[in-house]
Amino acid sequence: MIKKEKILYSYLSNIIEDENPNTIFVNTTRDISKLVKRIEKLNIQSLQIGPDIEQISNENFDLFIILDDIQTSEPYIGMIKNLISHKIAIFTNFKNNNLINETMLKLGFETELLDKSNGLKCFSYNLKTYNNKRTWNNPKGWANPENFDKFRW
Repeated sequence: MIKKEKILYSYLSNIIEDENPNTIFVNTTRDISKLVKRIEKLNIQSLQIGPDIEQISNENFDLFIILDDIQTSEPYIGMIKNLISHKIAIFTNFKNNNLINETMLKLGFETELLDKSNGLKCFSYNLKTYNNKRTWNNPKGWANPENFDKFRW
């Protein structure tokens, strides 16, 4: 196993252990049997691996992982976010780096891993932590319709 694979599989097994998902889909064409060996002791009900999401559009996964051998696009990622999973990890290469960074930022992803020496970059998205509830954005106070006639600017 090369150094890049060791780092990748270690990072992925840490994500899986931390998130504790029941169902996982890994979007790749690679042989990831070494990763499967690392995570086989965890409490995972379903692990699906494949290069295409056409067959799974009716299923939901607790964690969706896209490795850097899969070409992604904005509509592809949007479909995954909206229909398939609320926790996503996407690994990219450093080709078109500025465009990828801009696209991922626009879609609400955060940079989780940046290792230029080994060519690893990971973006993540988690709906639960994406848009934290704000104390000021609620019906109490200024946004309360009962106060609309009481206060004028």
